[in-house]
Amino acid sequence: MKSSIQVSQNSDVPIYRQIVAQLTYMIETGELNDGDRLPSTRLLADNLHINRNTAAHAYAELRERGLVESRSRSGMVVIGAEQARNTSSAREQARAVLAVAVVECLGLGLSAEEVFSQVVSLAVQAQDELLRVCFVECNAERSKYFSDELSRHLRIAVTPLVLGEFDPAEQDADLILTTFFHLAEVRKMPRTSKTEVVAIVVAPHVQTLVQIAQVPKDRRVGIWYATDDQATSVRDSLTQCGIKNVQIITGDSDDQLAGMDLVIIPSEIPELKTRLAGRVRIIEFGNVLDEASIRMASAVVGDLRAAKAGKPWRPALSP
Repeated sequence: MKSSIQVSQNSDVPIYRQIVAQLTYMIETGELNDGDRLPSTRLLADNLHINRNTAAHAYAELRERGLVESRSRSGMVVIGAEQARNTSSAREQARAVLAVAVVECLGLGLSAEEVFSQVVSLAVQAQDELLRVCFVECNAERSKYFSDELSRHLRIAVTPLVLGEFDPAEQDADLILTTFFHLAEVRKMPRTSKTEVVAIVVAPHVQTLVQIAQVPKDRRVGIWYATDDQATSVRDSLTQCGIKNVQIITGDSDDQLAGMDLVIIPSEIPELKTRLAGRVRIIEFGNVLDEASIRMASAVVGDLRAAKAGKPWRPALSP
C-alpha cells in the first residue's frame, strides 16, 4: 500500500473502526484496486502494535461491506473497489468539504493525527445518531421498489428487508415500515424497545383500476404473483369489481396460460412481462404509496430525529 495505516490509541474511536475507515478510503480513492492483497492479520497487527483479533475484526467488517474477501492462497483480497468508486460521488463531495476543514484545523496548530482522531470521532458519533429505517415486505422485488420510493419521499436511506429472510434480533432499527397486510406479523417479531413499527397504505395505481374496470365480466383472468398472499389479495380486489372468473396461476407454462384471456402480473417484476409478451394479454398491477401514509411516515421520522437530538420537532409550515 502506498500510504501506511495509522491508528491512535488515545482516540475514542475503536481501533478496528479506524482501520476500516482508512482502508475504505484507500479503496474508494483508487489507492487499492480489485485483486490487491492486504497484509495478513498477523502482519497488520504487528506493524500497528495492536491485538491480532482487532485486525481480524476490521477485516470482518470490510468483508461484510463487500469490499474484501478471503482467498485460501492470497489471503485477504480487495474485491469491491470498482463498485465502491462507481457510487462514491457523494464521498468526493464530502472530501472537498473536509479538505477545507482539515486545513483550518492544521492552521489552529493541531497535528495530522489529532485532526484524524477528531474527524473519525465526530463521524462515528454522527453515524450512531443516524436513524435506521427499514421496510419489510414478503418478496424482494416489492421490498426494494417501495424502499426506494420511501427513501425518495422521506429523504432518508430505507433498507429493504424480506419476511423470513433476516434475523429480527440483528436489525437494530429505529423505525420499521411495512404494509397493513403484514403489520401483525412484523409486530410479533422480536425487536428492541426503541423500535417503532408503522404501517403504510399501498394502493393500486389509478391506471390499474381503469384497466381492470374495462375487463368484460365473462373473461378468464389469471393472476401470477410471487406469493400466494399477494395473489389472493389481488383476486379479492377483482372479485369486488364483479370479475368472478379469476384463477391464480403459479407459472408461465403453456398449460398454465391455456384458456386465459389476460394475466395480471406485478409491475415490480419487469422480466415476467418480457416472458409473457406476445403470448397473452397482460395487465401490470401497479401500486403507489398513499400520500397520507407518506406524510404520516415523514412525521414519525421527524419525531425520531428530534428525539435523538433532544429537541421537540415541529413540521415546517407550507408557504
